[in-house]
Amino acid sequence: MTIIGTREAAFLLGICCQRVRVLLSQGRIKGAYKHKGFWQIPLYGQMPVVIPGTRGPKGM
Repeated sequence: MTIIGTREAAFLLGICCQRVRVLLSQGRIKGAYKHKGFWQIPLYGQMPVVIPGTRGPKGM
């Protein structure tokens, strides 16, 4: 299993680093944890897994 940081995750997901940090603080990136002050994000296949939110309208 490959572990990446927030910058690499943002690039792979096509979103900004700040949004990745918000998702991490909400616990919405599967398997992510903090180690010595830095987020460690596992890759499943080639991408991090983002858990869908429960508020707002359904996506299309």
